Amino acid sequence: MTRSDRQSEPRVPANDNGRAGGEPLDPRIGRIAEAIGRHLAREHAKHPPPVNDNEPRDE
Repeated sequence: MTRSDRQSEPRVPANDNGRAGGEPLDPRIGRIAEAIGRHLAREHAKHPPPVNDNEPRDE
């Protein structure tokens, strides 16, 4: 296979973003997804990662 042969092969996006789906998404589904995302963000913000002020241990 030559270089020009490889370039002529059709490529399909790995994540399939290039193709249109069937029916459009119901707006209620989008609202539910937004609410879940906000809830997860709030829960994540409530518990920030602990700050490590300790001196390193000599092992």
